[in-house]
Amino acid sequence: MQLTRLSLHPLRHTLLAALGLVACGPIDKTTAGDDSGTSSAGTTAATATDPGTSNPTTAGPGTDSAGTDSAGTHPTTTATDSDPTGELTTANPETGSEGTTGGDDTGAPACDTVATPADQAFTDPPVPSGFERCNDGILHRLEKRACETPATPDSCTDNMLGGCMSAADCTDKPNGSCQQDMIFGGFTESTCSCVYGCATDEDCGQGQICRCAGDGLGLYTECIEAGCTQDSDCPDGELCGLSPDICAPGGFLTACTTPADLCDGDGACMNPPCMFQKDHWECANAACGRPFVVDCEALVAPVTARDDWRAVLLTPSPVAPELAAELAAHWTHIGQLEHASVAAFARFVLQLLGVGAPPSLVLAAQQALADEVEHARLAFGLASLYAGAGVGPGPLTIPAASTTTTTELAALVDAVIREACVGETLAAFEAREAAAQSEVPAVRAALTKIADDELRHAELGWRFVQWALTRADVGAQARATFAAAIAEARSGVARDALAGAAPQLRAHGVVDAPLRAEIWAQGLREVIEPCAAALLTVPRAA
Repeated sequence: MQLTRLSLHPLRHTLLAALGLVACGPIDKTTAGDDSGTSSAGTTAATATDPGTSNPTTAGPGTDSAGTDSAGTHPTTTATDSDPTGELTTANPETGSEGTTGGDDTGAPACDTVATPADQAFTDPPVPSGFERCNDGILHRLEKRACETPATPDSCTDNMLGGCMSAADCTDKPNGSCQQDMIFGGFTESTCSCVYGCATDEDCGQGQICRCAGDGLGLYTECIEAGCTQDSDCPDGELCGLSPDICAPGGFLTACTTPADLCDGDGACMNPPCMFQKDHWECANAACGRPFVVDCEALVAPVTARDDWRAVLLTPSPVAPELAAELAAHWTHIGQLEHASVAAFARFVLQLLGVGAPPSLVLAAQQALADEVEHARLAFGLASLYAGAGVGPGPLTIPAASTTTTTELAALVDAVIREACVGETLAAFEAREAAAQSEVPAVRAALTKIADDELRHAELGWRFVQWALTRADVGAQARATFAAAIAEARSGVARDALAGAAPQLRAHGVVDAPLRAEIWAQGLREVIEPCAAALLTVPRAA
């Protein structure tokens, strides 16, 4: 499995040209490939730092050299007649021997399959973290454990763009350390910031637990939001799972699994992670278009039977019923995301007017809104073809909070960096690669248009941030937000690289998790990091 190796260098130069910038650092040919788009086969594009070592790694435990699941397992997904929304229900993979447990005297439910403990980082010999994974399912907290290394070892090597230098600069709270936020690709500039750790849950605030650093747990020992403290807090048979959450402290939270869950681990998702959303666990699925976020929740419309939101497309060749159901569900979800992007850009137009943006940005946002309508029609058109019946969006709930558009420039810069400069840029690259991999003409044509449009939408985000930097002193915040958003994307790369591959889906324009890991790693390294560096190091007008 590998990328088609479409070169991203021209896209980087196009983006910089749109920003009026020419200083974009060189790409390391040994890791990024040359301009011909070639690279050695089987090389994992992600380069993450293992929390337990000082050495870079390209694959975590349980992976082969390509970053795929060494067990070779991949759960099957099937549609049911009782599911009127078209969502998929997930069948658990039956791998490993039965009877292995991680039980203790806490009354927590025991794994009825294979239990894999997650060890703490920075300990020798290894020390359990209290978290374990049952049969490659959700990482859950079996029991409370003290973190042996409350203060994560310093990682800052250079803070030319500001921040701490060592733990000695991090004294606002106990267990402070200084961590590298980001080294911009092709540049020497970087930022560092303080991270504050903990030893036990008692060191954290109300409603929080102390989560140790470790593989799959997080890079740093930190207090995180807790809906539960351990498995025994949850109803019988349910687990206290660890979920990524961008709005939660430390980027994670814990929550009990529920009978209404739509996934039981990353392996159950076509597009990981399996994460807690509002009141149940479900797959995050593909990031396509700009999300319509209200109070840290990405909203989409429900699905209904209708024909007016489907574009007219060439009918794909027949596929097996199971695959057709999976593809119908995939494109239905993409349609929901693109439909929600219409609302996101409608709000963005008002926000641009509220901060006094120039007409070129307002016009570009209006065009993006129109593009997203067509993207939704393309996606629902494909969903309808694979489903054999019309599929479209129901009414989109518009909470009162979303109608109060922020006119605070700093808050808008933060959202645009996350959603456009990083999110939409990566989504455009993902759609581009999906089009190149697809063997279905109708799918390839739809993805090519989506990829081209999404890159322009991402460019709009970069142009807005560039304009905002000339209007207010938001440079330090922009650096910090870029660092956080890129770190979050890197976490996604590390997670997806460990997931099982689904090569049968790529021919139908669906990017599976390991392929996404390569796309994102390449996009971060070759485009987002160097372009962020160029944008943020250009002198600003007084």
